[in-house]
Amino acid sequence: MTCLDALMPQLAPVRAVATVVDNGSTDGSIAAVTTRFPNVRFIPLPENRGFTGGIAAGLVRSIARNVIFLNNDAIPERDWLAELVKSIDDAPPDVISSGGKIVDTSGQLIDFIGGVMTFDGHAFQNGFRFPLGSREEPADGAEIFFACGGNMISRREPLLDLGGFDDDYFAYLEDVDFGWRSWVSGFRHIFASRAIVRHHSSATSNRLGNFERGVLFERNALQTAMKNYDDDLLREISGSIFFTYLHRLHHYATTRNTHATELTRTPFGTAATVPPPHSRSLKHRIRRRIAGREGLATIDDPLTAMQFRAFDWIVKNSDRIAAKRAIVQRRRKRSDREVFERFPLHFVPTYPGDDELLRNPLFRILRPAVSSAERELGDIIRT
Repeated sequence: MTCLDALMPQLAPVRAVATVVDNGSTDGSIAAVTTRFPNVRFIPLPENRGFTGGIAAGLVRSIARNVIFLNNDAIPERDWLAELVKSIDDAPPDVISSGGKIVDTSGQLIDFIGGVMTFDGHAFQNGFRFPLGSREEPADGAEIFFACGGNMISRREPLLDLGGFDDDYFAYLEDVDFGWRSWVSGFRHIFASRAIVRHHSSATSNRLGNFERGVLFERNALQTAMKNYDDDLLREISGSIFFTYLHRLHHYATTRNTHATELTRTPFGTAATVPPPHSRSLKHRIRRRIAGREGLATIDDPLTAMQFRAFDWIVKNSDRIAAKRAIVQRRRKRSDREVFERFPLHFVPTYPGDDELLRNPLFRILRPAVSSAERELGDIIRT
């Protein structure tokens, strides 16, 4: 409600219409919004289709020249909408989107002033949770790699022509994917420094739970990389991407799971000693009785399962990813190397074991010769 309270007075001066997409809520949101804001165009969905599904539902019903995306847990500051509209209206035709500034609810900390992408398709909000003014900020109208989907304006026709946000993402990294696709298709994104919203970070997404979100992050990063790298660079970089994925999976599997030593012993080496039956948990004894044998190792860690689940989705949807990749590459007007001269790929130790990964001599061999930057996670964001 706070979001709409701040938004509604800003509509009339720019002749805008507000659309609220309800993602299958069961908490009374529909009645509350339609009663308090009768002039809002309301689109109720029968189930939660995620951020990308909600955006798609709104776009289908829009005939506007420009479309604006605003998170429900964001509060636009005064003149936010006018600044965002002015930014895109004043921009050259090859600018497809303009992204506004996002700060925390206090207005003192950075949430989004631009972002960086890692070589394997992950991304970070540059300066996230650092004090405002402590990081160099893009000038108004400066190029950015992608606009944040929680505060951006896009020209509707080219947005739809590029396919909009990929609905397979559900949530997370869909704006990064769209940013990359836009750049290689000949478009640009710019920063609207005076279009400011205050954001309660993760207020909605926390309901998914860390491990469910983790599956989305991992699978979406992989499909972003597989779809968008040009042919030559994909061949160069895929080795480092999949070596990284396997390295992380290996780290989780061998350090966080029951009987994990069985996964690391050498061929013909002595098997790990299995604890006697009386020392095992009731759950373990029931599982063994049902299976009829002692398992070599058990995946009982959710982080390990998260990695497997993400990759399982990639394998099962390979045809879809390949088909979407073909569309991206047919539209290509810029090489990736040209794009990464503007926005270098980042190599950032992000997960447990990544410091070892980045020092690994095989990984260093597999790294492609492309514009890049090595940084520490704490230099980019504060967690």
